[in-house]
Amino acid sequence: MSFEFLAPDAATPVDGRRPTLRSPIEWMHRRKGARFDERAGWRVVADFGATRKEVAACRAAVGVADLSFLGKLELQGEPGVVAEIVAQLAGGATLEPGRATLRDEVWWCPITIRRVLAVTPPEATGPLRDELEAAASDRRFASVHELTTTFGSNAVAGPLAREAFARATALDLRPDRFPEAAFAPVSVARTPGMVLRQHGDRYLHLFGAGFAQYTWTVFVDAAEHLGGRAVGVDALPVPRASEVGTHA
Repeated sequence: MSFEFLAPDAATPVDGRRPTLRSPIEWMHRRKGARFDERAGWRVVADFGATRKEVAACRAAVGVADLSFLGKLELQGEPGVVAEIVAQLAGGATLEPGRATLRDEVWWCPITIRRVLAVTPPEATGPLRDELEAAASDRRFASVHELTTTFGSNAVAGPLAREAFARATALDLRPDRFPEAAFAPVSVARTPGMVLRQHGDRYLHLFGAGFAQYTWTVFVDAAEHLGGRAVGVDALPVPRASEVGTHA
């Protein structure tokens, strides 16, 4: 079964050009003075006009960045089939409850034994969706769901990121309880969501796109009370290769 018609990149070109893809709350960012860049067909908040302050917030407190452009593809099927497809496309990686696996910039996040969410860079979403659909078509009881615009996604980064989450969820994010690559479907700000600790003090929060404005407001307000702020993607810390494991 294919849900490719839901893919943002499936939009029909107008006058030979594809429509620019946007965050559902771009209007909020624009009001706050956001500067936009186009990346892989998406209009992305590069900064809010204060790059140095935004970088400083991520280093000393906490920054919140809109990452709506990340691809979200869900693989569903019988447990053995799901595990087999993930192993095929993720270099032999095995699924482990509560642990995500990083391969070639794609995070494979097990929601249940029958459902796995692949979170991708925008340029990788289409090719991976094609690979997933091809693999699923060769097996019974497997399907791929295009959820890029169904889920919103924010990065919450900085030494006070855990404190920002503590204002919105009971999830224990202490390092010994929630190490790097830990993944949990959990209620955040009284709405269903998912939290992934990518590396260090950087977390990815996934939530229903219909809650994008609410979620953004909750976390930016928390960040500001902690001495942080809303940031663009250019302010987010980029880990060195040695800091990102495969988490197989």
